[in-house]
Amino acid sequence: MINAVLIDDEEIALDLLEILLAEIGGVTVSGKFLHAADALNHMAVSDVDLVFLDIEMPGMNGLYAAERLAAIHPSVQIIFVTAYHEYAVDAFDVNAMDYLLKPLSKMRLVKALERYGKRQEPHRADAAEHPAAERNDSAVLAPLRLRVLGSLELFGAGDSLVAWRTKKVKELFAYLWHTHGEPVHRHRILADLWPDTEAVRAQQIFHTTMYHLRSLLKKLGFPNAISFADERYVMRTDCVHSDAQTLMMRLRKPGNEPIGDMLALYRGDLLEAEAYTWAVPLRLQLRADYVRLLERSVRAATDEDQEAIWRKLIALEPYSEMYYDEMLHLLAGRGDIAAIRKLYEELKDRLNKELGMQPSARIRSFMEKFGQ
Repeated sequence: MINAVLIDDEEIALDLLEILLAEIGGVTVSGKFLHAADALNHMAVSDVDLVFLDIEMPGMNGLYAAERLAAIHPSVQIIFVTAYHEYAVDAFDVNAMDYLLKPLSKMRLVKALERYGKRQEPHRADAAEHPAAERNDSAVLAPLRLRVLGSLELFGAGDSLVAWRTKKVKELFAYLWHTHGEPVHRHRILADLWPDTEAVRAQQIFHTTMYHLRSLLKKLGFPNAISFADERYVMRTDCVHSDAQTLMMRLRKPGNEPIGDMLALYRGDLLEAEAYTWAVPLRLQLRADYVRLLERSVRAATDEDQEAIWRKLIALEPYSEMYYDEMLHLLAGRGDIAAIRKLYEELKDRLNKELGMQPSARIRSFMEKFGQ
């Protein structure tokens, strides 16, 4: 027997739906609610399989209510009910199981329930094969591997690259990740990710995006990765391990790891390819901390590692003549005149083309020894 909850701001619509479900059979209606907030309170203490939810309601939009419902019961299935065809598109955008257009058709309702039954078959088979004691949600799963240095890449099972439904789903994931387990108010999320979008539309897009993100994480084995409470969202820190986390640990406690590993780890600035404005403060902080680490490490490094470090610093700070100066002196110590001249030409061309400047008097004086 399916345990269902009905939510609609029109009482007659609730009554009609309950009558149709009774005629079809196989469904127990455990609650009918005119307000989504009341349904949320009911579901907080009750097990529910299926929710029939009107999209356009005063007080709490159905898409927002769906997000709240998913936070309480990640496995709950939602069938949206709407009088407007354009909202049917939104229903599929939030990965609803189905949608019904008003006035309701008994035949269409039967098809929706059949679709629900088919969706449950794999879950029932899995439950039979793997008892609850063996299925411990995401606790037995290794964290997803995440790259955020240079560009964002998330890897799922078998180290397969995860595809994002939309750019905003990807950005919302990155945003929640970068808060490092700190709850963030939904108003702040809206302001940071949809600053130029009208408020009502922004909320609608946000809840659609959040629904898609939850669905993706659920498919990857982490159905409870994102929680919601007190108007704030938080993503668990144990479901993802990133290259940035590795970098932060090494910045806090530098070890004896090979210089080559440290240089290879920093593929680029944090979320550099995505260029998210909200990520700029952390991006600049990580870069500055990494540069300081390299500057501290270079003096104790071997000659070969020193060259690699100076070249990395030049790549990070291409207008810093200090790094060029150090590299030129390193090459001079080797007597590599060809490499000295090549590096100097690189500096001279860069400063001239991009800043309309020439190298400092100190470097020009140094290069006179080499016929420059």
